[in-house]
Amino acid sequence: MSLSNNSGNHPQFKRVLSLRDLVIYGIAFMTPIAPAYIYGYAAVSTRGMLSLAYLIAMVAMMFSAYSYGRMAAAFPVAGSTYTYTQRSINPHLGFFAGWAMFMDYVLVPLIVFMVGASYANALVPSIPYWVWVLIIAVVITFINILGIEMAAKTNNILVLFMGLVVVIFVIFCIKAIVGGESANSIISIKPFFHDETFATSAIIAGAAMACFSFLGFDSITTLSEEAINPKDDMWKAAMLACLIGGLLFIVQAYVAQLVWPDVNSFSSADTALFDIAKKAGGAALATIYTIAIIVSTFTAGLTGQASASRLMFSMGRDEVLPKKFFTYVHPRFKTPILNILLMCIISVVGALALPISFVAELMNFGGLTGFMFVNLSVIVYYYFRKKEKKFVRYFLLPALGFLICFYLFINLSALTLKVGFVWLAIGFVYALITTKGFKKKPPIMEGL
Repeated sequence: MSLSNNSGNHPQFKRVLSLRDLVIYGIAFMTPIAPAYIYGYAAVSTRGMLSLAYLIAMVAMMFSAYSYGRMAAAFPVAGSTYTYTQRSINPHLGFFAGWAMFMDYVLVPLIVFMVGASYANALVPSIPYWVWVLIIAVVITFINILGIEMAAKTNNILVLFMGLVVVIFVIFCIKAIVGGESANSIISIKPFFHDETFATSAIIAGAAMACFSFLGFDSITTLSEEAINPKDDMWKAAMLACLIGGLLFIVQAYVAQLVWPDVNSFSSADTALFDIAKKAGGAALATIYTIAIIVSTFTAGLTGQASASRLMFSMGRDEVLPKKFFTYVHPRFKTPILNILLMCIISVVGALALPISFVAELMNFGGLTGFMFVNLSVIVYYYFRKKEKKFVRYFLLPALGFLICFYLFINLSALTLKVGFVWLAIGFVYALITTKGFKKKPPIMEGL
């Protein structure tokens, strides 16, 4: 029996996604305009050297992106982190990897509903926040139900728009830098290193914060069963999405720092890049940037909801979640419609009941936990189980990815760690009951 193939008795997805679609999907999840979410706080944290923090974070995430790509080549199925850990290390450990990552995927559409509704309400105050939440939820859910091909086409358009806004923002910033009162040079080392304020601890803290912008490249691998050529395209897409996204983040942080050198003088840390956009291009640029932020919530919401629904599908297919519900695929659209609707309900309720700051903190717990499991899976599967003694490829690179993620993980806030481990404890109790004390394996693993 091949673990990477499904029986004809199982529901199937349509293979329609090209390498370009997969890369855009990953970038859409991260969103090209992601620095807007954290710039004010991260710029202060790094003492004006956020570009360096983003560079470090990009390099760190590339190790994990490599590991995701290697595991997707071995197991081109929809479960991503859950599947890789389950089939490489242990089926029960795989459940916990999926359980941790599930929290991350659930929180992504939830937080983008919140952010999108907040900015939309600020732009059109006459429409209440809760109405905007429902509008965003309905649009995203409807597109995902129609199918991943429709979602991919929508993302292509929205990512193109955000990319254009980023380009416009950078051009206006360059114009403001070289044409300003002080006529500064566009070439400067200060966004990467300023000897008067540099502190290693500040840069590390900033890099940990910058990793938030990269959460999402891993979602590409949840679409393995809908990719045209998953074995070749998955690792390329994960690496390219991480690299392209990182370069976009670095450039935005670089020009923003030169336009507004005093990072302690923003009117509000929440809207720091809007202050910079207004200084560089006036109210028109600030408005366009605001619209781009709202658009980013649609791209991240589409990808987050799609990824979570497919992770639940894979766990249902392996019968670690109730199979009948979680593996139902709409006969016409070929999408896990019940999972999508469940995700919509969870996200709407959470968006109306929880604070943004709390949700944002929890995302790092699930994301970093999943990254550690996948890096470890590469080592166990390739280096030890398959005896492929390529030290750098199958041991050193994933080991570095694991250690980097572990270091960032242990530096999460006490509240985040406490709530995250409570979530894992709930999963432990659920698994203990459904596996009869961890004696019962998922049916797909029986006899292996």
